Amino acid sequence: MPSLYIITGSNGAGKSTVGPKYLPDEILNSCEVFDGDLLFVKKRNEYFPSITKSPKEARRIAWEFVSDKFDRLVKDALFTKSDFVYEGHFTNDATWEVPKKFKAAGFEINLIFFGLATIDLSQLRVTDRVSEGGHYVDRMTIENNFIGNLEKLNKNFRLIEHVLLLSIANQQVIYCIAQHLLPSWFKKYLPEIVKIIP
Repeated sequence: MPSLYIITGSNGAGKSTVGPKYLPDEILNSCEVFDGDLLFVKKRNEYFPSITKSPKEARRIAWEFVSDKFDRLVKDALFTKSDFVYEGHFTNDATWEVPKKFKAAGFEINLIFFGLATIDLSQLRVTDRVSEGGHYVDRMTIENNFIGNLEKLNKNFRLIEHVLLLSIANQQVIYCIAQHLLPSWFKKYLPEIVKIIP
């Protein structure tokens, strides 16, 4: 059975840095992780100012490039039934359409979620990243991603076979760390999952 691996979580939580280390060796050796944020920054820097003198236009072209490439990769993976890995945020219903397509095509859906205790910690880690040359994320986006990722995961977790901290199969918990060891953010924002933990 082919697999989809999704790496998500709070801004600044380490998705890009350590996320791939949680992938099984066979996936890591056969798949390149699609990271739209990093590709966007690379393309934006390519386009501005050498292609366009407008930063806004450079951002638009870069997002268009990233979106087109992602759509092509998804289509190819679904057509060839090939394993696929991508990193992103899942803050609205539209962002869950891609995992649903993979699920409908018979893929096993795996989620690697990096959570942080608070929004302020997420912002602090983004600030540290920027000071080291990483990409900036504004406070509103940080808050939206922090809360939105968790709210939508709480709603859509039944699509997923494996989630870091617990394993779910056929909507039953196969493995989970003890409830008292679950992080407070997990219990607060993922109550539907907590309900099914024995």
